[in-house]
Amino acid sequence: MCVPGCDAWGMSHSDGQPDDVQPGGVALRDPFVGAPFTEAVRRFWRKYTVFTGRASRSEFWWWWLTSFAIGLVLQLVPQAFTPDAPLLENPVGSYLFVLWAVVTLVGGLALGARRLHDANRSGFWQFLHVLPGIGSLVLFVMFVLPSNPKGTRFDLQPGAAAATTRKR
Repeated sequence: MCVPGCDAWGMSHSDGQPDDVQPGGVALRDPFVGAPFTEAVRRFWRKYTVFTGRASRSEFWWWWLTSFAIGLVLQLVPQAFTPDAPLLENPVGSYLFVLWAVVTLVGGLALGARRLHDANRSGFWQFLHVLPGIGSLVLFVMFVLPSNPKGTRFDLQPGAAAATTRKR
């Protein structure tokens, strides 16, 4: 919920930084190193369309494992109701899986961009996904890279949101 003086993303109009500190004592704008599972999932949904800033390895990988598990469950649960269908070829499970992929696509791209930013790489490296096999392998290595202090260049600079808000 937004209070007076902030926009829909919880950004203050005066300094461009998120106003609220999340559970764990880390502001939403900062990467949460060592984020627990529940906080990583919460931050994924709170920052669903945020392509600026950074995400820690724990934020990224907890969400990735969660998304993978949900996708697998969506594929396998309908299998229990149609045991004659070949495994992972149940049309209901396939539709549910595709629906899940579509719902989480933008958030996944945003999280991937923030994770690459934390390693001091541009989010545009995600275009490597279009290269079958090798592109995803290269991105996997990039997602595993540790944080790089130079990645702060991708953070929202103070006053940036206020400047764009005033121009409207």
